Amino acid sequence: MSLRRINPYYRWLFPWLLDRVSKVVAPERDQLLARAQGVVLEVGAGTGTSFSCYQKQVTKLLALEPDTGVVAKARKVLRGLSTEQQDKIELLVADAMAIPLSDNSCDTVVCFLVLCSVPDPKQVLSEIGRVLKPGGSLLFFEHVLADSERVQRWQHRLNPYWHRCAGGCQLNRETAEYIQQAGFELREHERYQHRSFPVLVRQLVTGVAVKSSR
Repeated sequence: MSLRRINPYYRWLFPWLLDRVSKVVAPERDQLLARAQGVVLEVGAGTGTSFSCYQKQVTKLLALEPDTGVVAKARKVLRGLSTEQQDKIELLVADAMAIPLSDNSCDTVVCFLVLCSVPDPKQVLSEIGRVLKPGGSLLFFEHVLADSERVQRWQHRLNPYWHRCAGGCQLNRETAEYIQQAGFELREHERYQHRSFPVLVRQLVTGVAVKSSR
């Protein structure tokens, strides 16, 4: 049995922390998710706080989340939605390292504060590229390695301890570079500081990347 399933921190406190973070970034999340359309895969859907943010142009939402404790909270959120919304949402308890979907099956993939915590972001991005249709969009919002060299030093120094209590979250990833290396075209790309976040995770990158149609 996974330690995450029996550890009280991951069973009770960690889902609560995810909810708190989701509320802080709600405006950014709403703005980004308004761009989603068609069949949408949300990687790391968490406790389901994003479910009500998807608009009518989304015909199906596949909410992928590997943590069973977090999924339990997402199920409660799902039951509170309208029947019309519930019918469009499917929970997938699975790992993003091996997404259980067919090739070229999604119009949009959403990664919202998740590529920082997967064991191998390059493998996950390869899987995202596989399930996205040619010309499909990856909508992303992630904290990344800081611009400041002073903060970078602390990120590198504290990262071995940080990820143990933050669900595998890594402080020092260059996610935008990983996305480009995976063969996506960055159509929109913005780096900025989110002042509501602690300094170690304050540097954010957000944007839209597109899978080549060739």
